[in-house]
Amino acid sequence: MKNQRWIRFASIGFCLSIVLALGCAPSASAQQDSDQPPSDNPQCTAENLQGRYGYTASGWLVNPLRPVAAVGVLTFDGEGIILKAQDTVNNNGAFSRHTTGVGTYTVNPNCTGSASIDLTSDPNSPPIDLEHLQFDFMIIPGTNGSEFSLIVTNSGTVETGDAQRIPDEGCPALNATVQGTYRLLASGYLLGTGPTASVGIRIVDGAGNLSGHDTVSNTGSIVPRDVLAAYTVKSDCTGTQTWIDGQTFDWVIVAGGTQVFFIRTDHPAIKIASGTYKKQFGSDEQD
Repeated sequence: MKNQRWIRFASIGFCLSIVLALGCAPSASAQQDSDQPPSDNPQCTAENLQGRYGYTASGWLVNPLRPVAAVGVLTFDGEGIILKAQDTVNNNGAFSRHTTGVGTYTVNPNCTGSASIDLTSDPNSPPIDLEHLQFDFMIIPGTNGSEFSLIVTNSGTVETGDAQRIPDEGCPALNATVQGTYRLLASGYLLGTGPTASVGIRIVDGAGNLSGHDTVSNTGSIVPRDVLAAYTVKSDCTGTQTWIDGQTFDWVIVAGGTQVFFIRTDHPAIKIASGTYKKQFGSDEQD
Protein backbone atom coordinates (compact mmCIF):
# COMPACT_ATOMS: atom_id res chain seq x y z
CA MET A 1 0.00 0.00 0.00
CA LYS A 2 2.81 2.39 0.94
CA ASN A 3 4.55 1.68 -2.36
CA GLN A 4 1.37 2.46 -4.32
CA ARG A 5 0.92 5.73 -2.41
CA TRP A 6 4.54 6.76 -3.11
CA ILE A 7 4.16 5.93 -6.81
CA ARG A 8 0.96 8.03 -6.97
CA PHE A 9 2.68 11.06 -5.35
CA ALA A 10 5.69 10.70 -7.61
CA SER A 11 3.44 10.63 -10.67
CA ILE A 12 1.62 13.78 -9.55
CA GLY A 13 4.96 15.56 -8.91
CA PHE A 14 6.26 14.57 -12.32
CA CYS A 15 3.10 15.89 -14.04
CA LEU A 16 3.29 19.17 -12.12
CA SER A 17 6.91 19.63 -13.13
CA ILE A 18 5.97 19.23 -16.80
CA VAL A 19 3.08 21.70 -16.51
CA LEU A 20 5.28 24.29 -14.78
CA ALA A 21 8.02 23.87 -17.37
CA LEU A 22 5.60 24.29 -20.24
CA GLY A 23 3.90 27.23 -18.55
CA CYS A 24 7.10 29.12 -17.74
CA ALA A 25 8.83 28.71 -21.09
CA PRO A 26 6.54 31.06 -23.06
CA SER A 27 6.76 33.68 -20.28
CA ALA A 28 10.56 33.66 -20.44
CA SER A 29 10.40 33.98 -24.20
CA ALA A 30 7.96 36.89 -23.94
CA GLN A 31 10.29 38.59 -21.45
CA GLN A 32 13.19 38.26 -23.89
CA ASP A 33 11.07 39.70 -26.71
CA SER A 34 10.07 42.69 -24.58
CA ASP A 35 13.75 43.54 -24.09
CA GLN A 36 14.07 44.26 -27.83
CA PRO A 37 11.96 47.36 -28.61
CA PRO A 38 11.00 47.89 -32.26
CA SER A 39 12.78 51.27 -32.29
CA ASP A 40 16.13 49.44 -32.15
CA ASN A 41 15.51 48.20 -35.69
CA PRO A 42 13.81 51.01 -37.65
CA GLN A 43 14.39 49.56 -41.16
CA CYS A 44 14.30 52.76 -43.26
CA THR A 45 14.36 52.82 -47.08
CA ALA A 46 14.52 55.48 -49.80
CA GLU A 47 10.72 55.64 -49.66
CA ASN A 48 10.92 57.36 -46.28
CA LEU A 49 12.07 60.55 -48.04
CA GLN A 50 9.41 61.68 -50.49
CA GLY A 51 8.26 65.14 -51.54
CA ARG A 52 9.61 68.60 -50.73
CA TYR A 53 11.68 69.40 -47.65
CA GLY A 54 12.76 72.80 -46.40
CA TYR A 55 16.14 72.94 -44.73
CA THR A 56 18.49 75.25 -42.87
CA ALA A 57 22.23 74.82 -42.36
CA SER A 58 25.07 76.92 -40.97
CA GLY A 59 28.71 76.63 -40.05
CA TRP A 60 32.14 77.45 -41.40
CA LEU A 61 34.24 77.15 -44.52
CA VAL A 62 37.96 76.78 -43.80
CA ASN A 63 41.16 77.89 -45.58
CA PRO A 64 40.50 80.73 -45.00
CA LEU A 65 38.06 80.47 -42.09
CA ARG A 66 34.75 82.20 -42.90
CA PRO A 67 31.09 81.76 -41.89
CA VAL A 68 28.42 80.30 -44.15
CA ALA A 69 24.68 79.66 -43.86
CA ALA A 70 21.88 78.51 -46.16
CA VAL A 71 18.17 77.81 -46.38
CA GLY A 72 16.56 75.94 -49.23
CA VAL A 73 14.24 73.26 -50.58
CA LEU A 74 15.05 69.69 -51.66
CA THR A 75 12.63 67.46 -53.59
CA PHE A 76 13.01 63.68 -53.10
CA ASP A 77 11.28 61.12 -55.34
CA GLY A 78 11.20 58.23 -52.84
CA GLU A 79 13.44 56.10 -55.07
CA GLY A 80 16.90 57.62 -54.61
CA ILE A 81 16.70 60.70 -56.84
CA ILE A 82 16.74 64.36 -55.76
CA LEU A 83 14.60 65.93 -58.45
CA LYS A 84 15.33 69.55 -57.58
CA ALA A 85 17.48 71.57 -55.19
CA GLN A 86 17.19 75.31 -54.65
CA ASP A 87 18.62 77.49 -51.90
CA THR A 88 19.90 80.85 -50.73
CA VAL A 89 23.46 80.88 -49.37
CA ASN A 90 25.20 83.62 -47.41
CA ASN A 91 28.93 83.08 -47.74
CA ASN A 92 30.89 85.49 -45.55
CA GLY A 93 28.41 88.29 -46.28
CA ALA A 94 27.90 87.64 -50.01
CA PHE A 95 24.73 85.76 -50.88
CA SER A 96 23.92 83.54 -53.85
CA ARG A 97 20.71 81.90 -55.00
CA HIS A 98 20.86 78.49 -56.64
CA THR A 99 17.67 77.88 -58.56
CA THR A 100 18.35 74.47 -60.07
CA GLY A 101 20.10 71.36 -58.86
CA VAL A 102 19.70 67.59 -59.14
CA GLY A 103 21.24 64.69 -57.31
CA THR A 104 20.95 61.27 -55.76
CA TYR A 105 20.52 59.89 -52.24
CA THR A 106 20.71 56.58 -50.42
CA VAL A 107 19.02 55.49 -47.19
CA ASN A 108 20.42 52.72 -44.98
CA PRO A 109 18.18 50.36 -42.96
CA ASN A 110 19.27 52.12 -39.73
CA CYS A 111 17.84 55.42 -41.10
CA THR A 112 21.19 57.04 -41.85
CA GLY A 113 21.99 58.05 -45.40
CA SER A 114 23.95 60.26 -47.77
CA ALA A 115 23.21 62.61 -50.66
CA SER A 116 25.08 64.22 -53.53
CA ILE A 117 23.80 67.26 -55.44
CA ASP A 118 25.09 69.24 -58.43
CA LEU A 119 24.18 72.92 -57.99
CA THR A 120 23.82 75.64 -60.62
CA SER A 121 24.01 79.32 -59.66
CA ASP A 122 21.45 81.85 -60.75
CA PRO A 123 23.01 83.89 -63.61
CA ASN A 124 22.61 87.04 -61.52
CA SER A 125 24.42 85.56 -58.50
CA PRO A 126 28.18 85.33 -57.91
CA PRO A 127 29.95 81.97 -58.35
CA ILE A 128 29.65 79.50 -55.48
CA ASP A 129 32.33 77.57 -53.62
CA LEU A 130 30.43 74.28 -53.59
CA GLU A 131 29.07 73.36 -57.01
CA HIS A 132 28.90 69.74 -55.90
CA LEU A 133 27.28 69.43 -52.45
CA GLN A 134 27.56 66.29 -50.35
CA PHE A 135 25.94 65.57 -47.00
CA ASP A 136 25.16 62.73 -44.62
CA PHE A 137 21.84 62.64 -42.82
CA MET A 138 19.87 60.88 -40.09
CA ILE A 139 16.10 60.48 -40.37
CA ILE A 140 14.68 61.35 -36.95
CA PRO A 141 13.07 58.28 -35.30
CA GLY A 142 9.31 58.47 -34.92
CA THR A 143 8.80 61.15 -37.60
CA ASN A 144 7.90 58.74 -40.42
CA GLY A 145 10.50 60.45 -42.61
CA SER A 146 9.16 63.98 -42.08
CA GLU A 147 12.38 65.31 -40.50
CA PHE A 148 16.11 64.66 -40.75
CA SER A 149 19.32 66.22 -39.48
CA LEU A 150 22.32 66.66 -41.77
CA ILE A 151 26.04 67.37 -41.87
CA VAL A 152 27.85 68.63 -44.97
CA THR A 153 30.71 66.27 -45.86
CA ASN A 154 32.56 68.31 -48.48
CA SER A 155 36.23 68.73 -47.60
CA GLY A 156 36.96 72.04 -45.89
CA THR A 157 33.41 72.51 -44.59
CA VAL A 158 32.04 72.37 -41.05
CA GLU A 159 28.28 72.78 -41.46
CA THR A 160 25.22 71.12 -39.90
CA GLY A 161 21.49 71.60 -40.29
CA ASP A 162 17.92 70.39 -40.06
CA ALA A 163 15.25 69.59 -42.67
CA GLN A 164 11.46 69.19 -42.41
CA ARG A 165 8.81 68.16 -44.88
CA ILE A 166 6.64 70.68 -46.70
CA PRO A 167 3.03 69.44 -47.11
CA ASP A 168 2.15 68.16 -50.58
CA GLU A 169 -0.41 70.94 -51.02
CA GLY A 170 2.24 73.59 -50.38
CA CYS A 171 1.03 76.86 -48.86
CA PRO A 172 -2.25 77.71 -50.66
CA ALA A 173 -3.26 80.09 -47.83
CA LEU A 174 -0.24 82.27 -48.72
CA ASN A 175 0.42 84.85 -45.96
CA ALA A 176 -2.20 83.24 -43.70
CA THR A 177 -0.04 80.09 -43.57
CA VAL A 178 2.11 81.85 -41.00
CA GLN A 179 0.23 83.41 -38.10
CA GLY A 180 0.35 83.38 -34.32
CA THR A 181 3.16 83.67 -31.80
CA TYR A 182 6.54 82.23 -32.75
CA ARG A 183 9.71 81.64 -30.76
CA LEU A 184 12.84 83.11 -32.38
CA LEU A 185 16.27 81.51 -32.27
CA ALA A 186 18.99 82.97 -34.52
CA SER A 187 22.76 83.13 -34.81
CA GLY A 188 25.32 84.63 -37.13
CA TYR A 189 28.53 86.57 -37.49
CA LEU A 190 29.26 90.30 -37.58
CA LEU A 191 31.78 90.73 -40.38
CA GLY A 192 35.07 91.95 -39.04
CA THR A 193 33.81 91.79 -35.45
CA GLY A 194 32.62 88.42 -34.17
CA PRO A 195 29.67 86.13 -33.41
CA THR A 196 26.11 87.28 -32.80
CA ALA A 197 22.96 85.52 -31.55
CA SER A 198 19.41 86.43 -30.58
CA VAL A 199 16.33 84.97 -28.90
CA GLY A 200 12.84 86.45 -28.71
CA ILE A 201 9.30 86.29 -30.03
CA ARG A 202 7.61 87.17 -33.30
CA ILE A 203 3.88 87.91 -33.55
CA VAL A 204 2.59 87.28 -37.07
CA ASP A 205 -0.91 88.43 -38.08
CA GLY A 206 -1.42 86.18 -41.12
CA ALA A 207 -1.94 89.25 -43.35
CA GLY A 208 1.66 90.21 -44.09
CA ASN A 209 2.64 92.03 -40.90
CA LEU A 210 5.12 90.95 -38.23
CA SER A 211 6.21 92.46 -34.92
CA GLY A 212 8.25 91.28 -31.99
CA HIS A 213 10.97 91.76 -29.45
CA ASP A 214 14.30 90.02 -28.93
CA THR A 215 17.55 90.20 -27.02
CA VAL A 216 20.70 90.30 -29.17
CA SER A 217 24.22 89.43 -28.10
CA ASN A 218 26.73 91.09 -30.42
CA THR A 219 30.11 89.62 -29.48
CA GLY A 220 28.97 89.65 -25.86
CA SER A 221 27.32 93.10 -25.79
CA ILE A 222 23.62 92.70 -24.95
CA VAL A 223 21.14 94.79 -26.94
CA PRO A 224 17.32 94.64 -26.56
CA ARG A 225 15.45 95.25 -29.79
CA ASP A 226 11.92 95.80 -31.11
CA VAL A 227 11.11 94.61 -34.63
CA LEU A 228 8.51 95.64 -37.22
CA ALA A 229 8.43 93.99 -40.63
CA ALA A 230 6.35 92.97 -43.62
CA TYR A 231 6.38 89.48 -45.12
CA THR A 232 5.05 87.53 -48.08
CA VAL A 233 4.50 83.79 -48.55
CA LYS A 234 4.28 82.09 -51.95
CA SER A 235 2.23 79.00 -52.72
CA ASP A 236 5.42 76.90 -52.91
CA CYS A 237 6.14 77.76 -49.24
CA THR A 238 9.04 80.10 -49.92
CA GLY A 239 8.80 83.72 -48.84
CA THR A 240 10.51 86.99 -47.96
CA GLN A 241 10.60 89.37 -45.01
CA THR A 242 11.56 93.08 -45.01
CA TRP A 243 12.19 95.06 -41.83
CA ILE A 244 11.36 98.75 -41.64
CA ASP A 245 15.10 99.47 -41.31
CA GLY A 246 15.79 97.76 -44.67
CA GLN A 247 17.01 94.32 -43.63
CA THR A 248 15.74 91.55 -45.90
CA PHE A 249 15.43 87.79 -45.41
CA ASP A 250 14.49 84.74 -47.45
CA TRP A 251 12.05 82.28 -45.87
CA VAL A 252 11.21 78.60 -46.24
CA ILE A 253 8.00 77.57 -44.46
CA VAL A 254 7.79 73.95 -43.25
CA ALA A 255 5.51 71.68 -41.23
CA GLY A 256 2.31 73.39 -42.32
CA GLY A 257 3.39 76.85 -41.18
CA THR A 258 4.47 75.84 -37.68
CA GLN A 259 8.12 76.61 -38.46
CA VAL A 260 9.98 79.09 -40.65
CA PHE A 261 13.64 78.83 -41.66
CA PHE A 262 15.20 82.18 -42.59
CA ILE A 263 18.45 83.74 -43.78
CA ARG A 264 19.50 87.36 -44.16
CA THR A 265 20.01 88.56 -47.75
CA ASP A 266 20.31 92.37 -47.89
CA HIS A 267 23.24 94.11 -49.60
CA PRO A 268 25.65 95.30 -48.53
CA ALA A 269 25.26 92.47 -46.04
CA ILE A 270 26.85 93.53 -42.76
CA LYS A 271 26.51 90.10 -41.20
CA ILE A 272 25.45 86.52 -41.69
CA ALA A 273 22.25 85.72 -39.83
CA SER A 274 20.02 82.66 -40.01
CA GLY A 275 17.61 80.93 -37.71
CA THR A 276 14.17 79.54 -37.04
CA TYR A 277 10.72 80.71 -36.00
CA LYS A 278 8.80 77.98 -34.14
CA LYS A 279 5.10 78.40 -33.45
CA GLN A 280 4.01 78.37 -29.80
CA PHE A 281 0.61 76.82 -29.11
CA GLY A 282 -1.74 77.53 -26.24
CA SER A 283 -0.58 81.11 -25.74
CA ASP A 284 -2.71 83.87 -27.16
CA GLU A 285 -4.10 82.27 -30.31
CA GLN A 286 -6.78 79.66 -30.84
CA ASP A 287 -5.58 76.65 -32.81
